[in-house]
Amino acid sequence: MSGGEAQLPLPAIPPTPPPSRSAAISAYVPLRSAAGIFTAAALLLAGWRFMAAGRPTLPLWAEVLPDLILLLLACLALSAVFLRELGRIAQLAITDGLTGLFNHRHMQQRLAEEVARAERFGHSVSILMVDIDRFKRFNGSYGHQAGDRVLAAIARLIRETIRAADIPARYGGEELAVILPQTPLANACGLAERLRLAVEGLKFQPRRAAHPVRVTVSVGVATYPDHAVSAAELIDGADQALFQAKRDGRNIVRAFERRERRREPTPAPERRRQAVALAQPPLIEV
Repeated sequence: MSGGEAQLPLPAIPPTPPPSRSAAISAYVPLRSAAGIFTAAALLLAGWRFMAAGRPTLPLWAEVLPDLILLLLACLALSAVFLRELGRIAQLAITDGLTGLFNHRHMQQRLAEEVARAERFGHSVSILMVDIDRFKRFNGSYGHQAGDRVLAAIARLIRETIRAADIPARYGGEELAVILPQTPLANACGLAERLRLAVEGLKFQPRRAAHPVRVTVSVGVATYPDHAVSAAELIDGADQALFQAKRDGRNIVRAFERRERRREPTPAPERRRQAVALAQPPLIEV
């Protein structure tokens, strides 16, 4: 892309609404473990029993109250542990284990939501498709573990470069994606160029290499509603732009360009044959 586009800053996104009251309460619970809650309950019960030891008789409610408090705190402890584990499992379900980015399924869901929001409020949403150049050759030369470390390093660089509201994901293999809400094409191309230059400046030292090795990325950019009317078309446009970047020599940024398809002449209808044709397998569109 041109140098002018690379210098355009990304537009600011309004801050997200404050979390719900339940989330705020769970974030500030002073007792963060079941052990702490049970310890506090045991100390409270012991203190109550010690104060009541010298008295001849106590009302029924005073004798039952410590047990009720202990039961209540035990339920609170179990609830806190359950909610914490539930949140951890939910986070693992949408996260790629190697890169720490969102996984493919969550990316598809978030992109559909952002496109629907952009259609409703009349703003743009862009997507970057980032592919590591000649990554299979890198894995063949230096090993898959070295390739995994390169992929993780580039993912970390992406997280450090984008905004907090942007959505980075691992699309598949060595291909990464970034959803840019409220971002027109020129600003998305500027961010893509900054990412490309940042990756180009990295140095890696595989164990099998005598000298540091550099890697590069190619980036395809597409924007709603300039290039697509749906999330699927937006991904397809970014993919086509990425393929064009590969064909143009790699280590470059390309934006999707809509080309008019040549209309093929419609063949004349064939005369039906009397013989019964063999059954063909169903055609699956991908």
